[in-house]
Parts: sequence; structure tokens; C-alpha cells
Amino acid sequence: MHPTRNNTGAFIHAANLSHAPAANAAGTRNGAAFTFGTYRSLVFSVMTGATTGAPTTTSATYKLQTSPDGTAWADAKTRDGEVVSLTITAASIAAELDVDLQEVVPAAHDRIRFVETVAFTGGATPTLLSAATIIFGGGQTLPV
Repeated sequence: MHPTRNNTGAFIHAANLSHAPAANAAGTRNGAAFTFGTYRSLVFSVMTGATTGAPTTTSATYKLQTSPDGTAWADAKTRDGEVVSLTITAASIAAELDVDLQEVVPAAHDRIRFVETVAFTGGATPTLLSAATIIFGGGQTLPV
């Protein structure tokens, strides 16, 4: 049997917590920063749980940012100039965003992060339980 069918873990690096599980009020928070090294793609995976405070609508948007030094961050953009992002508009779901880093990260940048923006309509001090991970793949060398 081919190794990609029975040893997927040899081809990815999945232990990357972008946003720790938390009940988040409306607002923006930066995810953890990662140096992606020889990896050329990623899957950004978001999980949401219940809302509190009975909001009428809920949304969580995650946009990818890149940096050459970890201090100056810029939104990653597609070839069409659109920001690379994922928006979730429901509680208690999982969603993912597939990203080809070679297409959206400038040559001088070697760091990435996702920025989360949570928004609500209505409700009494609503929160959204959410968490996110990054799974790197397409490495030029396999992880040990």
C-alpha cells in the first residue's frame, strides 16, 4: 500500500494551534504566528461551538496575514487581489480553508497568522465558542 494511504501523518504537520478554544465577544484577536519553513500549503480548520446571549446573527471571519519579520503584517491576497479569508455564519460547525502558500505569500515573507473577527447582531453581551488549527502540508522535506 502507498504511504499516502496509510501514513498521512508523515506528510503533514498538524500540531499548530492558531486560536485556543475560547468564548469570544465581538471584536478582533490575532492568532499565533508561525514560520512555515519548507511547507508550501496549509489547511486552516475552524470549529465553533454554542453562542451565548441569544444573538440574532453570528459571524466569525478569519483572514490570513503574512510577515517578513513578525512585526509588520499584511493581508495575504489572491491573484485577483481578494483577501484570503474564511467566514463562518453559524454556531456548532466546522469549516476549512485550503491555501497554496506559494500563490499568496510574497517571496520575502516567511511567517503567517490568521486574524479572527467576531461580530453579532442583537443579543445581550453575546459570545461565540471557537477554536482554530493550522495543518501544514506540501513540505519539501518530510517531518520527523
